[in-house]
Order: sequence, then structure tokens, then C-alpha cells
Amino acid sequence: MSRIFFARHFVIARVLLLCLGHIFGPVVAQAEAVSDQIKDLVGTVSAESAALQNTNLDAADLLPKLYDAREYRPAWGEEGSVEVLFRALDKGVAQGFTPADFHIPELLERYKKAKAGGAWEKATFDVLAMDAAIKLINYSIFGKVNPGDFDKDWNFARPVIERDPVQVITQYLDGQGFAALMALIDLENPQYQGLVDALETYRQFALNGSWPEVPSETVLKPGMSEPAVAVLRHRLAAEGALNEGQILPSTIDEGDPAQVYDDRLEVDVKAFQARHGLEADGAIGPKTFAVLNRSVEDRINQIRLSLERARWLFRDEESEYVLVNIAGARTYLARADGSVWTTRSITGSQYRKTPVFRDEIQYMEFNPTWTVPASIFRKDKLARIRKDPGYLDRGNYIVRNQEGAVIPASSVNWGADNPRVTLVQQPGPNNALGLVKFMFPNKYAVYLHDTNDRTLFGRNERNLSSGCVRVEYPFELAGLLMEGDPEWNSARMQSILDSGKTVRINLPKPMPVLLTYWTAWVEDGEVHFREDIYGRDKRILTALDR
Repeated sequence: MSRIFFARHFVIARVLLLCLGHIFGPVVAQAEAVSDQIKDLVGTVSAESAALQNTNLDAADLLPKLYDAREYRPAWGEEGSVEVLFRALDKGVAQGFTPADFHIPELLERYKKAKAGGAWEKATFDVLAMDAAIKLINYSIFGKVNPGDFDKDWNFARPVIERDPVQVITQYLDGQGFAALMALIDLENPQYQGLVDALETYRQFALNGSWPEVPSETVLKPGMSEPAVAVLRHRLAAEGALNEGQILPSTIDEGDPAQVYDDRLEVDVKAFQARHGLEADGAIGPKTFAVLNRSVEDRINQIRLSLERARWLFRDEESEYVLVNIAGARTYLARADGSVWTTRSITGSQYRKTPVFRDEIQYMEFNPTWTVPASIFRKDKLARIRKDPGYLDRGNYIVRNQEGAVIPASSVNWGADNPRVTLVQQPGPNNALGLVKFMFPNKYAVYLHDTNDRTLFGRNERNLSSGCVRVEYPFELAGLLMEGDPEWNSARMQSILDSGKTVRINLPKPMPVLLTYWTAWVEDGEVHFREDIYGRDKRILTALDR
């Protein structure tokens, strides 16, 4: 019985193998043919390649190494893997990149040809798909644009890649798959995800037909009745900024209630003005008209720029950090529990810009002195001293010579182009730094600090300083930064302040501080926009679209 059993199964096995040979023989042969074509293709891969003559393969240096590690096996030969790739590329576009960045139109066309074609068509699609995948990985980790090309002082560290990219990509393609690799790379920062959602929303506004331009011939105020008011309602509705219950125009006849600037519309206009850094007074004048009539494409690009800038910042950031948005004049403390503390700030003017850089807050100084920077001394203080001999006494300034010794102000020739002295403002209520400063020693002499003039925080446009960052609620920030010190409390801080003496307090641990520049960001679920006061967006957008 056993001989008959094994003999019977031996015959079945031979027949089965013969059948499988007929089925898989051509498949194996075709796979080998595709591999041969890939090997030939990546051996000469360049913009002049006969197969890809109109395509710029940005990963041309990495492709041969990657395929060599794979023994030139195709990576995207299965329909499921191709679907995963296209979903990942679509997600890349949703994060502010363009379809052209990943050859998506050409990829779709070549995929159709590959499905119906031979080894050459399959190989050219595979190589192009691999180039797109590599670019997606690279852009997602580092950003598409190199910030160092636009700022010679850029000092944010690029993410450290600890493993050979060829090894990692090969491992995932042959193992968990490309989706698992992209999940590992995805940036989970809440601000970044909020901007991704905002981009989707504003791209939908564009698909819906953008929004109308509001006629700007007449200043619009509450209580007025004008045809332009009806257009204003349409404009706000197109951006989702018109509350439910508002009247949308059905006609343009005189007496149409949609043309009346009523109380409900005033509430929406004020909210719109606040989101755009305008005086929220409900009156629509030149500044508000200019903001209303910025195109939806402009807003989309502002969001895309903020996403790119976020990729530069957040890849390797710690769980807690202070972030200053220079363009938005706001300061944030992101905490380990996911909460975010926020305060208004005053940042550098168009002529005295706050620099973009990363550092660490190491200590605080209560009742600080202020050594007037040489540039401010020459441009501001010297003229005031010449006109007003009592200016130094009222401001509680002392004068130091080049050796650092205190000298009488009367001994200085203030009429000279350069009196060669230094002004130091002593601690007190009139000190320009207020009662506390947050120190991260740097070559720009820029830091966060209190102020002696809190009225400026009430302004909507707060790019007013000489480069440093003034914080509206500095003592709250001080308490948060000192939470790791069991001996620190508000009573101790008040005692130091009351002493009037300059006291240095080291933080329990250094706190990363990021000074960045966003003209669009998300806060409390709403998208905020600001004007590009430093004129930085255009050049970076050109590079992002290149």
C-alpha cells in the first residue's frame, strides 16, 4: 500500500510541476527580462536616457545602488504595491508638494503602458516609480527646499540618518512594505497636521470657484446699504467665514437686505479681521479690502510655505520647546502633555528683522540691566541725547568708556559722530527689557524679554522691535519654564523682583527655542494669515514650485 501511495503521489507531483512550469515559466522569464532592462536602464540613467529623455531623475545617484542591492528586481511589479505608492504620492501632494514633483502624470501614463506592454515598459515604469518614491522620502524628511540656500546663518540641524537609506528602503520594500516605511516617516506634529487640513480646505475653496473680488471704491461700515455689501457676503461665505443665518443675496435690486451691513455681518467681519492681523473694528477700508481680495491661490501657497518651513523645524524636535512666530508676532510653549501655552509678542520690524534660528534658553535674569547695542545707540539714542540733556537721567542710564569704567555723562562729547561710549540702563520700571529676560546667548544678541510699554501688545500689527522678542505674559512663561525646580514658586519670584537687584536663575534644564517665520498657521482650529513683512515668501515659493 505504501509503495502504491507514494508512486501515485510522485506521478501527481510530476504532472503538477509540469503544469506549473507552463504557468510560471513565462512569468519567471519575464521577471528576469524586466530585471535585465532595469540593469541596463539604471546603468545609464540620466536626463538623456532614451527611455526617460524628458524626465529629470533626481535620485539618479541613488537608483543604481538601490537596484544593485535588490539584484535589479522590480519593486513595483505587483498591483497592490503600485496602489500603495500612488496613495503615498497623493498624500505627499496633500502636504503641499505638487504632482510634478513625483512625475505623477507621467507615472500614470507609463503604468498603463507597463500593464499592457513588455519588459521594457515595465522596467521604465519601475525606475520612474522608484525615483518618485525616493523623492517622496527625501522631501518628507528634509523638505524640498534647502533653507541654507536662503539664509546664510541658518543653524537648524538637519535630521540625522543613522542607517544607510539603501538598506532601509530595501528592507521595507521586501518586508513590511512601502506604506509601513512612510508611516515611520510621517510627521505627527499637531501644527503640521493642522496645516495639512487647512491646505485641503483651501484647495477645495479653489475647486469650488474661488471667491469674488469685493469692490473697494467705498469704505464699508456697519449700518450702510451698498451693493458691495452683498458681494462681501459672498466673499466671506466662499471661505466659510459667514455664520449661519446670514442673508445671501438673491438679487442686486435696491433694498435687497443682503446689501445691508447689519450686526451679524459686523461680527463676521471683525472675526475675519482678527484672523488676518487687522484692526478688528468692522470698518472695511484699504487694508481689509486688500486682504479680502487676495486670491485663494495666494492663501494656498502661504499654507504650503508654512508646511515646508514646518518640515525644516519639527523632524527631530523635542517634546517641549518654545516657538516664536516672527511674522505672526506670537510665542508658544509646547509642553510634553500636548498642551500649548500662547502669548502675544512684539517682534522685529521690517528694518530690524528678528533672525530665524534655533537655540536653547539657559537662564533667566530678573531686574535686568540693558546694554544698548551699538546700532541702536548710533541710530536712536544719540540724537535723543543731543536734543534732551536730561534723557539719560530720566531713563536711568549710566555711561561706560571703552575700558568699561563708569564716567560722568557731562564728560562725553555727544556731538561727535562716535562718542566711543556704551550706555547701560539700570534695573527699574523704565528699563526697556522690563523685569525679566530669557537668555539664550547668541551672536545676534537677541532674546525674549518683558517690556516697560505693554500698550503695544494691544496692536494687531506688532512687528515693532529692534530684533528682540517681547513677551506679553513673561512671568507666566517663567513659571512654566521653572516647573522642574521644586524650590521655585511665585513667592520666591516676587521676592526677587521686589529686591530690585539683578538675579540670574538657571533653568532646571535648557529649553529649546525656535524662532521661525510663518505667514500662515493654525491656532484654536482656525487658519491665520499675515503679510510677508520681511519679503521672504516669494523666493522660497519659487524654489518650492521649481
